[in-house]
Amino acid sequence: MAKILSQEEIDALLTSVSESTVTTADQTQKQKVTLYDFKHPNLISKEQMRLLEAIHESLCRDFSVFLSAQLRMIVEMNLLAIDQIMYSEFVMSIAPPSCLYVCNVEPPSSHFVLEMSPQLAIFIVERLFGGPGSPVTDIRPISVIEQKVMARVINRFLEDLSKSWELVTHFDAEIQRYESNPEFVQIVPSSEPVVVVSMEVKIHGHTTLLNISYPYMWVSSIISSPDVQDKILYGSIEASTDEQKIIQENLMQTPANVNVRLGKSRISIRDFLDLQVGDVIQLENRTDNLLAVYINNKHAFNGVVGLRKNHYAVRIESIEEGEKNEQK
Repeated sequence: MAKILSQEEIDALLTSVSESTVTTADQTQKQKVTLYDFKHPNLISKEQMRLLEAIHESLCRDFSVFLSAQLRMIVEMNLLAIDQIMYSEFVMSIAPPSCLYVCNVEPPSSHFVLEMSPQLAIFIVERLFGGPGSPVTDIRPISVIEQKVMARVINRFLEDLSKSWELVTHFDAEIQRYESNPEFVQIVPSSEPVVVVSMEVKIHGHTTLLNISYPYMWVSSIISSPDVQDKILYGSIEASTDEQKIIQENLMQTPANVNVRLGKSRISIRDFLDLQVGDVIQLENRTDNLLAVYINNKHAFNGVVGLRKNHYAVRIESIEEGEKNEQK
């Protein structure tokens, strides 16, 4: 026969159940949950992402200076984000009509897409032709003449892009074709991942976007190379020509101590303690012998001491043999 619980026992059971429920809820809140999308795995590491950010931040600085000079107004460019998405998602995010440039790049040979707002392209053309540069509200495909004018601007953009990538590798980029409909642009299969770099262009308070879509395989082939990985981990091993020039200029301005040793002699401790004012110490060197000239306490030259314009001077007669061998 089942035991009948008293009211006190029932209250005790209900209290224990409520306490265990609260404890479980608190433990669940303390657990950290990280979302992971298996359809879009992170293929780019943090170190590689920082490298891409440095490259395109340099691109924003250089191209904004060019646009400011050409448009005769202040142009600001900022890097917004670097995302890894599927190429189909990138194409679907573009609303026609758009301003798309398919560009060739080599080595390694590949293609990438430069997406620009038609409003920005029309604004740039208007300013280049001396117009007031009023904000463009209507969206339309740019004309053939506007495409010819914008080709010069895009070529300069590609030059700055190649210059920014010099941090990692050298490549040449050129325009292959222009498209206004994203459905006609297919640089990789739709299911392939791409790296999309989003930049904003601010002109008089009006903001437009500028996007670059790189194939992930192309970016990976460059960043994953052993030379680039060494640069990421240890920095640049060999200085560039500009860096060598800067180092040389700084070295040329570095002061160096020059000392001439007139001679040397050996005396006893008793003679040293008995020295008085006016005593003469005979040196081992003769007056017609070459004297050692020290640069930062290193014997570098041999010379003769004399007078020049009422100042003591030394004339270099020969280079120390050790310095000759180092120069060879």
